[in-house]
Amino acid sequence: MKTLTFDELPGAIMEMNNKLDRLIGQYQNKTDDVDKLLDLNQLIEYLPERPAKQTIYCKVNDRRIPYEKHGKKLYFRKSIIDKWCDNGRQM
Repeated sequence: MKTLTFDELPGAIMEMNNKLDRLIGQYQNKTDDVDKLLDLNQLIEYLPERPAKQTIYCKVNDRRIPYEKHGKKLYFRKSIIDKWCDNGRQM
């Protein structure tokens, strides 16, 4: 570890502050992404088999996929979809 002089201290603090801001930003992006609401098109892109819209609608109708309904729109919570996929797609 390098020993800092008094004149180098402000620059070192600024560099450390910038690194801390980047780390906080990365952490916030990861936590926001975990509980994100996906619409139907985003869910299709997220699932590895890229199912057709009609397939998703059938699964929603049969209550075989976890979903939320806000008004007339369907949404899928990413964290719950991840658990659903991990559990062999059983509700």
